Amino acid sequence: MRFYTLTTTLAVLSLAFITGCRQTVNTTQRAQSQAAPSYVDDHRIITDRGLGRIIHILSVNETTVSGDLLKIQVRLENTSKKPQTVNYFFEWYDVDGMLVSSASLAWESKRLQGKEVGVITAVARNSRVVDFIVKLQEPKR
Repeated sequence: MRFYTLTTTLAVLSLAFITGCRQTVNTTQRAQSQAAPSYVDDHRIITDRGLGRIIHILSVNETTVSGDLLKIQVRLENTSKKPQTVNYFFEWYDVDGMLVSSASLAWESKRLQGKEVGVITAVARNSRVVDFIVKLQEPKR
């Protein structure tokens, strides 16, 4: 009897552990959104077809913060069932098309669970910035 109880307990704990390890998120939102995003018409250049099949850019929004700093938000979707990490980097340009130095020269990472939609956001550090390029790449293995 004791062996049966121990086996049953282990089975239940194993099932709870396996079920608890799944990284899913239930969400809810307004049926009619109150947000009025300012979408950016974007031009996409895909050089990594593998990454392009896994991570989709759904939209690019822009606004200004602190009076005159450009803020960009990119909505990404992981189209695979497995968690994926994507590295990203924002380049900032002035009205003359010249690259504006950024305080951060490092790539950042965003992890998305399977089928998850997430955002990456950046704010220009200089009020002369009027344009941007966002670059995505798979993490180095």
